[in-house]
Amino acid sequence: MHPRIHILSSFAILLACTFDATGLGGAAQGPSGDPSPSTGTSTTDAASTTLASATGDAAGSGTGGASTGPGSGASEDPATTAPPLQCGDGVHDDGEACDDGQDNGATRPCTPECAVNVCGDGFPRAGIEACDDGNLDDADACRNDCSLSPSCGNGKLDDGETCDDANQLDTDACIACKKAICGDGYVQANVESCDDGDESAACNSDCSKRVCGDGKLNGAANEVCDAGVKNGAYNSGCNSDCTGPGLVCGDAIVSPPEERCDTLVPLANAACVNVCKAIACVDKFLDCDNQAASGCEINSSNDKNHCGNCSTKCGLFDHCDNGKCVF
Repeated sequence: MHPRIHILSSFAILLACTFDATGLGGAAQGPSGDPSPSTGTSTTDAASTTLASATGDAAGSGTGGASTGPGSGASEDPATTAPPLQCGDGVHDDGEACDDGQDNGATRPCTPECAVNVCGDGFPRAGIEACDDGNLDDADACRNDCSLSPSCGNGKLDDGETCDDANQLDTDACIACKKAICGDGYVQANVESCDDGDESAACNSDCSKRVCGDGKLNGAANEVCDAGVKNGAYNSGCNSDCTGPGLVCGDAIVSPPEERCDTLVPLANAACVNVCKAIACVDKFLDCDNQAASGCEINSSNDKNHCGNCSTKCGLFDHCDNGKCVF
């Protein structure tokens, strides 16, 4: 039998016995036959109270009661339980200063911890902070205002620096926080061909590669001249290997067609004049063979075949005397 039905049946029997003992509404009599004085709640009332209590207890032990088991309180409704916080889901939950979802980041306005990116949090915010080491040591590489301490390579122009491009390249316009110049020993890309720190046999003083014919005098390469494309040309001032003045009047070399003679080449009975372009014969001597090498080979004062000039021949005359044909 169901427990609840059993309890109700028991109380019904109890009530029936009570009515039988006392009668309908009659008062219980003592030994003398007088009604007993009332000392508390009537039997009927007590039975009713007992029935209500029992009924309530029975109801409380069923499945419709609030209790879910021995010692348990009110049950929790899963539908009303708050979900755990999820930083990075793009939802600004309680306990989060911000949440930009996928835009959270160590260099973003909202950090991976869903906190606003500020100086000192250890997250260097791009475009705002030069650094952020998250400590209070103002003497290290990153100062407490999130700026870099004075040092070459921090991207800031500090005292004693002419530039700071925040890189370690030695081929750009800024090298070791100094503007690149010819002679610093570093070859600047697309600007210098070489840089030996000074003029060398391979590098000119303007940091161009040395070559005879570049028009630049390089003493380290033992050049005494360099006339560029004119090297080796007559009277250019420089020969083809930049070691001397080249072909010129007075170089002891007759260089035709520009020269007919040279002032340093001895001539018979003549002198080389007109910047090595003509021969000047001494008195009475002629250059009748038109050969500079032989100089003025004819003495016209006594040469029977060239008497007085290169074309007069004395023929039947006995000889030439002082430039005239005579018997």
